Amino acid sequence: MNGGGEAGERAISRGEHLLTLQETDEQIAQLQTEIAALEAALAGDSELDRLREAGRAAEAERQGAEERCRGVERELSGVRQRARSLERRLYDGSVRNPQDLLGMQRDLVALKPRLDQLEASLLECMEVSESAEAGVAVTRSAVAAREAERGSQEAPRRERLTLARTELDDQRAVRAAAAAAALPGDVRIYERVAAHWKPAVVHLHGDSCGGCHLPLGIREANQVRSGDGLVQCSKCDRVVVR
Repeated sequence: MNGGGEAGERAISRGEHLLTLQETDEQIAQLQTEIAALEAALAGDSELDRLREAGRAAEAERQGAEERCRGVERELSGVRQRARSLERRLYDGSVRNPQDLLGMQRDLVALKPRLDQLEASLLECMEVSESAEAGVAVTRSAVAAREAERGSQEAPRRERLTLARTELDDQRAVRAAAAAAALPGDVRIYERVAAHWKPAVVHLHGDSCGGCHLPLGIREANQVRSGDGLVQCSKCDRVVVR
């Protein structure tokens, strides 16, 4: 497909305008992506959020372990007190009835397995609590390090964001100038093709389209070389220039 018959300098200029337009659009897209990433980084930090959540979970685990330890300690204290009371009554002579003494002795023997169980539970609970405390320390350290890193990066990011926004404004001005210098019909062709292909404007490689790599017709290839009008590849519709 041929977009016109103007020759010489005007034909070269048409291709150059569209190449400039395309290069500028690529720069604009890159700057927009960079700006979005910088804005997102300044607005929040998913890794820091993850570390803080891990810290909250570690703290909750620590508090839960400590509460369980306190519960075991309370129960253990009560059982020990009960055992001491039984022992005192068994041997202080305050109870003289043999049946009562035998019952108290059976109760005291029955308390021993419970005491052993509670002491083992307390030891296990204390180990869990210590492990949870270590986990809290690790997550606090990780959060502090991430916050320090984020703080050190904030100023450079803000500086780069300001510069990128200025560069984006400049590139938009360049694009507007390139679009104004090109023929309106050429711009429409470029924008239509660019909606489907990236890049939309490609160079001639030998006798082939630099986009789909299929050969152009002899007449089309010669038109590209001579700059005689705007040439589109009949296979992929891209604009082909020297």
